[in-house]
Amino acid sequence: MNLWRNCLYKSIMNISYLLFLTAVLSSNLAAGVLSDGKEGEIDIVDVDGDAYVRTTVLAEFLGGNETLDFVSKKGRSDFEGFSIEYTLYSTFIKSGDDVYNIYKPVIYEGGSFLLPIRYLTAVFNQVSNLEFSFSGRKLKVGRSSFNVTGIDAVQKINGLLVEIQIKDELRFEALRTDDNWLVVTLVDGKVDSLAFTKPLAVKAIYEVKTYQFDNSCQVSIRLRPKEFTFTSKIKEDPLRLQVLVRGDGFSNPAALAEEFGRESQRDNPINVIVIDPGHGGKDNGAVGPSSIKEKDIVLKIGRYLYKLLKDDGRFKPVMTRQDDVFVPLADRTELANSVGGDLFISIHANAAQNRKASGIIAFFLAEPKSDQARAAASLENSSIRFEELEQQRQYNSDIDFTLRDMMQSEFLRESADLADIIQVKMSNLTGLGSRGVDQAGFFVLDKAYMPAVLLETAFITNKADERKLRDDNFQRKTARSIYESIVAFKEKYESREQTGGRSNGRTSQ
Repeated sequence: MNLWRNCLYKSIMNISYLLFLTAVLSSNLAAGVLSDGKEGEIDIVDVDGDAYVRTTVLAEFLGGNETLDFVSKKGRSDFEGFSIEYTLYSTFIKSGDDVYNIYKPVIYEGGSFLLPIRYLTAVFNQVSNLEFSFSGRKLKVGRSSFNVTGIDAVQKINGLLVEIQIKDELRFEALRTDDNWLVVTLVDGKVDSLAFTKPLAVKAIYEVKTYQFDNSCQVSIRLRPKEFTFTSKIKEDPLRLQVLVRGDGFSNPAALAEEFGRESQRDNPINVIVIDPGHGGKDNGAVGPSSIKEKDIVLKIGRYLYKLLKDDGRFKPVMTRQDDVFVPLADRTELANSVGGDLFISIHANAAQNRKASGIIAFFLAEPKSDQARAAASLENSSIRFEELEQQRQYNSDIDFTLRDMMQSEFLRESADLADIIQVKMSNLTGLGSRGVDQAGFFVLDKAYMPAVLLETAFITNKADERKLRDDNFQRKTARSIYESIVAFKEKYESREQTGGRSNGRTSQ
């Protein structure tokens, strides 16, 4: 009997070990090592014509781990060498310290988050050392062979600076065609075409196209002004091909608007509205007598505004944060530029040592001319204390130049006009007195290549104002006043174009 039991015990143990070994081998086989390549069909969910993938399916296919927090409506997926973080309804995902636009909102269905696969693979190509491609239902992963990986452009005092990111020091040839194209051919280049589809926040560039050939690739940039010269060279740290384009209209955005206003109006109507609820996460902003936090109030107002714009049908609203998260100030305008924003509206609540200070103020970016403006800028700029020291130093070194540049920008008067429209409508709708329009050096408006305003909706340190800020009806009225101002601004400037007004109806100082 004991012998029989021993034999049975050994048999069970052997079978258990074999089942365990089979499970381990199957798991490893399914996950694989991504750098060795992986290819297969995955389940896709159609959402309004867009292909979405469940994060659970993605984690299983790529051999990753997924962590979900249903309370905060967030998720994180860790893969070989990189990770992504996502938030319900947000059109942005985070990888490491960087934020990326996936253009379609994160959704939740059937116990899993869903992400738009087309844009997701483009992000994967940027954040990993692998190459992802998706076609039909097939996802393919392998060693990255792209060595031409992106493009950036900015108009500076001495011209238009175009930078093409490369991974190898490639031989190249740049030339100007007769029909306004700047064509760059890179020998042995393999271009990541999706990385070149992002909007560039400069009016001097009409469009960018890429072409892949057997032994080279080509980046073709159509420029708006007809006459230009250029110089080109390879730069390091990071490795990139830099092209500086000179000529009338390349160094002065206002001159571009003057000459190409009508065409630009057709190409870029006022419809992409970037809503920036101030502060968030570890940055509470100002705190009222009853302990309500600025970050919570402005997020609610931002959500109401988002819904109003979305329901209108003429707008494409984008929020810099959808939840209680901390977003560095520079990242907010970087996101606004990356989505081709037409207006940038940063929403805040004011604070002062004088507990009787009351009313709303609308600011735009320019040299401060009053103590009120300096105090408000100091208050809102103090958010940089939550950021890394490197970022803090960058703000201090950049802001003076940006202020000088903005004084000559086409967006200065537009921003002031938008601020004026909003403060009037907000005062009328909410019944709260207005302290008018002012100007100051707000870091969060720095480098927003569009009309940009910062709104102080009320003084959270004033008990009467604070009671209003806490009131849902006041929050909705504030959001509606901003929405109606945006509609009025859109109709005003777009109608100027239709009646022969210049520069989209936008003027310069």
